[in-house]
Amino acid sequence: MARKVSTNMSIPLDLTVEILMKLPTKSLARFRCVSYQWASAIDKFIVIDSIVIRSLTQPPRDPHFIFDMCSSYDPFLRMRRVSPQTLSTLSYTYLYHKKNEEQLYHEKILGRSNGFAAQFQYVRGLIGYWRSGDNGQLTIHNPTTSQSVCLPVTRLAPTLFYLFGYDPFKNQYKVVCISTKGQSSCKVFILGFPSKEWWNMECSIGHHYPFDQAVCIDGKIYYKARTANWSEVLVSFDVRFEKFSLVQAPEDLPLFQGASLLVNYQGKLGCICCDEYNHEDVHMWVMEDAEKQEWSKKTFFNVLQDLPSWDMKLAGVTHPGGEIVIVHRNYLSEFASEVFYYDPKQDSRRRVEIQTTGSLVRVRPSENVTIWAVTDHVENLMSLKFDAY
Repeated sequence: MARKVSTNMSIPLDLTVEILMKLPTKSLARFRCVSYQWASAIDKFIVIDSIVIRSLTQPPRDPHFIFDMCSSYDPFLRMRRVSPQTLSTLSYTYLYHKKNEEQLYHEKILGRSNGFAAQFQYVRGLIGYWRSGDNGQLTIHNPTTSQSVCLPVTRLAPTLFYLFGYDPFKNQYKVVCISTKGQSSCKVFILGFPSKEWWNMECSIGHHYPFDQAVCIDGKIYYKARTANWSEVLVSFDVRFEKFSLVQAPEDLPLFQGASLLVNYQGKLGCICCDEYNHEDVHMWVMEDAEKQEWSKKTFFNVLQDLPSWDMKLAGVTHPGGEIVIVHRNYLSEFASEVFYYDPKQDSRRRVEIQTTGSLVRVRPSENVTIWAVTDHVENLMSLKFDAY
C-alpha cells in the first residue's frame, strides 16, 4: 500500500524574514495583507529603519514633486488668500524606474477640499502638511504605503505652525505645534505613542512667529522666525531633548520671509538664495560646524542665465548629489512642466520635463499650482494605521 505523502509545508520564520528582506519596499507594503504571519514578520522582524537605510544607500535619483493646486471661482484671484470658495488638491508625483523603462507615478494625497496646503515638511519618507480649511489640523502621509493619519486638534489659538522631525537616537517621529497668535504656546506629539495626545511644552526662547519651510537634519529642526520686536532669527529645535535654541546666522544671510530657502546640504544645514540684484547668481551658506556655528559661503554665477529668472525659484538641493533644483513659481502648462538642475561641481545645468496626465492637473485661468520639490526621498514601511486619533 502506497504511503500517503503530506503536502503541507511550513516555512521557518527566519527563512521567511530572510526572503522578505530581499523584496522591494512596495512589495513588502502589499504583502502585509497576505496573512497575519507575514504582517507580523514585516512589522516586527524586519527593522523598518533598515528599509530607510537601504533606500538611502541606493544611487541618487531625481527629486519627487508635490503639486499644490489652489482653485478659486474668481478668475482674477491671483493671491493665495483663503476664502470659502477656495479649493485645493495635493498630489505626489515622481518617476518610477522599472527595468529599462521610466513611467510617471502619480498619487493624489488629498482630494479637493476647502482651503490650501499652507505648509509641508518631508522627513525620512513621511510628509507632514496642514491646510487652512481643516482648522489647522496636521496630516501625516506615507507615500510608500499610501497611508495617511490626521493628528488630534491641539485646541491652541487658531493661527498655528507645525514642525515635523525625527529623533535618530530613540527612533521617534515628533510633531511640534506652535501658536503664532496671542500668548506663546507650544505642544508636542509623538507619532505612534500610546497616549495619542498633545503634551504641553515650554518654549525657552519666548514668543516667536515661524514662517517658511523647515528642514530636519540629524535630529534637529531648523526654521526661520520673527520675534516679538519684528526681527528675523534662525531657530533650531532638538527633537530628542525638545529644546529650542537660537542659531547665530551670518549677517549677510537674508532671513526675511521668502528671501532664502533652508536645505539639507550633504548632511549639513544650508541656505540658498538668488542674488537680489541680478537674480541669476545663487548664494549658498553652509553651517560647517553645528557646535561652533561656523559658516562658509559660496557664490555660483549665472545659474539662472537665459531663464525667465523672475518667474523661477530655488526649490532645494538634491541629497546626496548636491544639485540645486530650480522650478517655476507657478505651474502654468496643462500637461507638462520643466525643472532645472544646476551642478555646482561641474558648473552645468540640465533640463527635465515632468509629463503629467490630464487627470493630474488641468490648469484653468482660476487655478494656481505650486511645485514643491522633495529632494531626499526615501522609502519607509512605517505603518500609520494607529488607533483612531
